[in-house]
Amino acid sequence: MGHEIGEFLRKLNMQGGWKSFIKPLLTVSHWLHRLRRESKSENQGECPEGPANFERAILETGYGKFNFLLLLACLPAAWASVFSSTSISYVLPSAECDLQLTMFDKGLLNSMSFAGMIATAFVWGFLADTVGRKKIMFYGYLCTSIFSFASCFSQVSWLLIVFKFLSGVIISGPYAALMSYLAEIHSDNFRSRVYMWLGVAFSLGNITLPCLAWLIIPQSWSWNLFNGWLEINSWRIFLAVCSIPEFMACFAMSFFPESPRFLLAKKRTDEALIVFKNIYSINTGKHPDTYPIKCLAEEQCFKESEESGIVQNILHSWQQIKPLFQSPNVYKLFLIASIQFGCTVGSNSLRLWMPQLFSMIETYTAMHPNSKAVTVCEMLSGSKNNSFSSSNNSTQTICTENVVNATVYINSIVIALTGVVGYSLASSLVPIIGKRKLMAFCFMAGGTCCGILFWAENSSGILGISSVFVALSSIGGAVVMVIIVENFPTYLRTMAVSVTMVFGRLGAVVGNLLFPVLFALGCLGPFIMIGAACLVCAVLTLFLPRKRKEQIGP
Repeated sequence: MGHEIGEFLRKLNMQGGWKSFIKPLLTVSHWLHRLRRESKSENQGECPEGPANFERAILETGYGKFNFLLLLACLPAAWASVFSSTSISYVLPSAECDLQLTMFDKGLLNSMSFAGMIATAFVWGFLADTVGRKKIMFYGYLCTSIFSFASCFSQVSWLLIVFKFLSGVIISGPYAALMSYLAEIHSDNFRSRVYMWLGVAFSLGNITLPCLAWLIIPQSWSWNLFNGWLEINSWRIFLAVCSIPEFMACFAMSFFPESPRFLLAKKRTDEALIVFKNIYSINTGKHPDTYPIKCLAEEQCFKESEESGIVQNILHSWQQIKPLFQSPNVYKLFLIASIQFGCTVGSNSLRLWMPQLFSMIETYTAMHPNSKAVTVCEMLSGSKNNSFSSSNNSTQTICTENVVNATVYINSIVIALTGVVGYSLASSLVPIIGKRKLMAFCFMAGGTCCGILFWAENSSGILGISSVFVALSSIGGAVVMVIIVENFPTYLRTMAVSVTMVFGRLGAVVGNLLFPVLFALGCLGPFIMIGAACLVCAVLTLFLPRKRKEQIGP
């Protein structure tokens, strides 16, 4: 071995020495160093101010056609959420004899969608923060539409309850993902207004729903299939039609990209940059390569779990959401969740029971055509025991349906129209008044309206007060969503929305189950419950933290 090395050195010296060997190496080394320097110089030329953060990047995309198309796609998505949770309230007066429903059964059906949402809210929040917003919206709306369509074949009450529960289990995911997606696709300048316009879309869904009910449910359609084993009538057809927006939402969301902020949080900056370029091109009509931002800064997130197994994944999931339950996030989370709980106890309880209450009022009016002006409680008390009565032999039950006429649906449409006007005004008032002041006013005025409603003596007064109450409480609930996305970072945002919505839906379940129980004890009870919940929410808004505006810079 030593002999071979010595021979190599001797030949090298004879051919020109070490210089002839080292010179080519130095040349290659110099060329590589120059290439790295030019590459670094080129990259610095593309990003002279350094990588851009999300706010600067999304602001450079502008606001135009893409954002308008997204709002248009949000229309069926908003309707899907409304139809999934509200359609059953229009069915109850007509289905009570077919399914032999008591008042508590009706409260149970009104709350089942929300109970399903509670059951899987944390799972959906984690999945949306892990696999992305778009996938959750696409597959979530698809599965919800299937269960909603299947509910129209229910022949017994328990089967309808199961389908409504399953529908709620699924719709929780795409709803939470949609809330985060809208925040992560708009700049801070437009975020609040977008949520107000989303509220308009929800109100339009609340208008369309009673219109469809008015068009379909009063019809005398009825078919008996398979020797009477399967009965299809008008209210079941109405439930089938209510699954259409969910199919449309699934189709519409398939055309939109993944959230760029989610991609930044997952360190997929190249994909995020492509999304920003495409949004910029659609909004401005220019070529994507003219987008002024050339490189992006990653957002704070946790590392992906490199270990496999259920236990490891659970531990990793907990590490991912653990900051949500630590200071200072836990204080903000508990406060906002409490406001959401009280808001839905008020708004969803009265809103979902309105068709039934209007039907009972119309029933009382038909039974007492010459009666003098009486309070709403006297009218409701006079008709609440009308649905089921025992026959003379006490072995059979005779079902007498409540009156469901055009007035019931027209009143529901008027309430929804009031909500549209309120949301439209709120979108302009938010930048002027401020989110916290607007929320405090809405909840305080809503609680006052609920107190006045107890002494209303005619149907017009009941309608007017109910319309204002539902509009105010709904606006307050919409502003809560803006507060959520402003107070939590991207990697915790969907989970924060899910936790808050769990409290909100729990409020809807509690409110809808307590409503018939309190109503059976006395008419005053439900109004005290709803009014007190709104007033407490107004007080809690005073303790909300103020958000520091995020800087727009590199």
